[in-house]
Amino acid sequence: MNRRPRKLSLTLLAVCGMLALTSAVVLAQAKSPSSVLLYTSVPQQLATQFADAFMKKRPDIKVEIYRAGSTEVGAKIAAEREVGGIRADLLWLADAPIYYDLRKRGELLGYISPEAKAIPADLKDPKGFFTGGRLINMIIAVNTEVTPLKDAPKSWKDFPDHGKKAVMGNPLYSGSNFVTVAAFVQKDGWGWFERARARGVAIVRGNSEAATALAGKEFGIAMTLDYIVAGLIKKGAPLAIVWPSEGAISVPSPIAIIKGTKNPDGSKAFVDYVLSKEGQEFLVKQEVIPVRDDVKPPPGQPSAKKIKFLPIPYEWAADNAPAIREKFEKLMLQ
Repeated sequence: MNRRPRKLSLTLLAVCGMLALTSAVVLAQAKSPSSVLLYTSVPQQLATQFADAFMKKRPDIKVEIYRAGSTEVGAKIAAEREVGGIRADLLWLADAPIYYDLRKRGELLGYISPEAKAIPADLKDPKGFFTGGRLINMIIAVNTEVTPLKDAPKSWKDFPDHGKKAVMGNPLYSGSNFVTVAAFVQKDGWGWFERARARGVAIVRGNSEAATALAGKEFGIAMTLDYIVAGLIKKGAPLAIVWPSEGAISVPSPIAIIKGTKNPDGSKAFVDYVLSKEGQEFLVKQEVIPVRDDVKPPPGQPSAKKIKFLPIPYEWAADNAPAIREKFEKLMLQ
């Protein structure tokens, strides 16, 4: 993998959103009354497998998927808004702040699923505009054959000190990385990122790329997501997960229904399945920590209520998203 930072400009994201619009229109025109269109940042293979499991249970509903990074999905939504309305029926992203913006705009359908009673209150909107669908956690991952675990950082504060041996994803593409940047900046300003740039911390496209590069021994440590690393460990990669002493960045990856959905019943059925015990147990098999208290986490992983986490300023991040991304681009990518 190329270790040089990948520049993904805000302008390019907007253009990508417009270019993707044509395919979205085709998808929308092709949909039958019994189909739903899901915009998601869930990894393609997992999203497809999950949709297949749902369709086996509900063969009367076809799930079509548009998968991209959360920031790209956000650009796509903005482009569609300008030319007639959002095409998606459902959103399932890691960029939690985008839901606050959509709620403010009146573009989400309030729906309190009967399954939502099993979801902790801090993982859902009280009026049902969005509900956490999976708990993904930004942690420190270590390749123990490159960096011995005893030498690995135990805190976020120490992460930048590993310089060129360290890698993270790009918040201009990845929603969970954007949330992480927002949490760090709101708490302590831009000092962490100034140190990271000065010491040569690498930026790659997203969390999967960071974890893959780590497993390939291109780096010794990575800021990436727990379930991706756990999946690689399961396949034999010499990786370990460090839960930072300050706390992980725990993102509930909400599921929501777009207010203009052409298939509200089908969309509600999909939300019900995501939040159901069966749906959460499916995610656990993919190393994802469940949002339900009555579903056990993957072996070796903590339950949601036992995770120490840093507070995420969702509404502040939503209100300041363009400025945060612009500052990151100038500081880390130029």
